[in-house]
Amino acid sequence: MKTILKMGFLMPILLVAPLLIQAQGGLVNNGANITITTTTELKVADGGVYNKANGAINNNGNLYLDLNWTQSGPTTNYIGNGWMWFEGNANQNLGSIAPITIPKLRVDNGNRLVLDDNINVSLEVDLLNNGSIELGTNNLVLLPGATIVNYDPNNYIITNNTGTLQQEVGGTDVFFPIGNSTYNPALVNNTGVLDNIMARVEDQVWDHGTTGTPETQDIVNRTWHVSEQTAGGSSVNLTVQWDLAQELVGFNRAQSGVAHFQGRFWDHPTTFTAASPVGASFTQTRTGITSFSPFAVEDIEESLPIELLFFEAYRLNKNNVQLDWATASEINNEGFEVERMLDSETEFTKIDWVDGFGTTTSVVNYSLNDLNPHQGISYYRLKQLDFDGTFSYSPIRAVEGYKLDGGSLLIYPVPVRDVLKVDFSNWTDDETTVALKVMDVYGRTLITKTVPVQQNSIVEIQEVESLLAGTYFLVISSDRITNVIRKFIKTDE
Repeated sequence: MKTILKMGFLMPILLVAPLLIQAQGGLVNNGANITITTTTELKVADGGVYNKANGAINNNGNLYLDLNWTQSGPTTNYIGNGWMWFEGNANQNLGSIAPITIPKLRVDNGNRLVLDDNINVSLEVDLLNNGSIELGTNNLVLLPGATIVNYDPNNYIITNNTGTLQQEVGGTDVFFPIGNSTYNPALVNNTGVLDNIMARVEDQVWDHGTTGTPETQDIVNRTWHVSEQTAGGSSVNLTVQWDLAQELVGFNRAQSGVAHFQGRFWDHPTTFTAASPVGASFTQTRTGITSFSPFAVEDIEESLPIELLFFEAYRLNKNNVQLDWATASEINNEGFEVERMLDSETEFTKIDWVDGFGTTTSVVNYSLNDLNPHQGISYYRLKQLDFDGTFSYSPIRAVEGYKLDGGSLLIYPVPVRDVLKVDFSNWTDDETTVALKVMDVYGRTLITKTVPVQQNSIVEIQEVESLLAGTYFLVISSDRITNVIRKFIKTDE
């Protein structure tokens, strides 16, 4: 049976003296003013509290609930400095359609308190007796001076959706006992302007911060979403914590750091250091943070902008040099400046630009044709640039000047199914023997043979039939000529 306090006008009800008052089955406050004095305990056994219709509860003692708290109505009120004490034996819910500030909130149910709305706490949150608070899409806001006590790896603020824990952070360390499926707290210190900091944890890392493809290696599989209430003025030092089980394959804890997603790319740590052990867990720190977004822990391998599979430069004919390269993966890759230096020059100069693919774990093939009739040696390199302006250089490739008009060599059929034919009808070199080599896109040699040639001869490469379908290169060379390379497609159809 529920206890119902219902009046057509506001009726004061004062619960005084050192006593325990029980409301069996639930308490509905439909417009009354209830005052619980400092020496009084009101226990709602086998039920919850429904505070509505301009009802007010002034709690300076202890208000125990076995079930849920529901507050409705824009003028419904809850005040006082006593405990709102959730002590049921299963998950309980706390909701209010109007803004509500709870001075002292205690979770003592061995399970979870699930927030149905945003909740403010002005004095203290106590996660007693294995109790946690689940936020969902709602925020738990600790007003200035409020604290959280009795948290541990089993009792913490569960950020299982977009809801955050908010605390005021100044020049002293403020601890955020947060996590999703596991406990992954954060420590925040703000040497800049005092501000409210919001934080939550997500159980994966996306290649584009909040979207894209989940990362699968070289990282801790957690994202800490940290933001400030007032933009600008903060200078935050952020320390995050994780366990061994959250490290993905290949993660190097000895060379790791905190990365920061900057809207278009991951901003990598400037240095990589060993993580600090904290019991069975580990921590890493990033300092001087002035803008906010997702943060994640990565190792030095994850920060490498590209994994270059190969880079080749070769002359197609007397006027053209072909450049081919491929990446196995890319991180924040804006693109490549293609640079060239002739043997008569002393510096590399940019000759072209090729856009990158940003962040990807797929193989990406690139190519560029350079108009270059230079008869001496030409040197080529790639300058890879990240979105943040950092860059790195590829190995240098050298290409000799023309000696053979590569345009005079024809290969057919293209695509080819079994036998590839090379037409030497316009062969002008004095050599009577040439080396033929078939390579795949990774630069691996699959077929080699030496054949005699003369003008008007046609050479057949029957070994092509055994190749898998795909793209290949035929390299033709002799003692006196530079490599002439032709690309062809092998098909099974």
